[in-house]
Amino acid sequence: MSISVGQSTSVAAQSTSGAELLTAALAKKNQQAEGRMALQLIQSANVNNVPAPTGNSGFQVNIKV
Repeated sequence: MSISVGQSTSVAAQSTSGAELLTAALAKKNQQAEGRMALQLIQSANVNNVPAPTGNSGFQVNIKV
C-alpha cells in the first residue's frame, strides 16, 4: 500500500498489488471457519442431560472476617 501526501484529500491510499485483497480474503475465511467451529462446540454441549444438584451444596458459604 502506498500513501501519497500533498493531495487534495488528507491521505490517499492506493493498492499496489492484490496481496492486500488476498490477505483480507484469507482472514475472512479463517473467521468463518472459527465461527463454524464455535457453533459446533456450543451445539455439542449437551445441557439437557446435566444432573440436578443434590442437597444444599453451594448454599452455605463460610466467610470469616
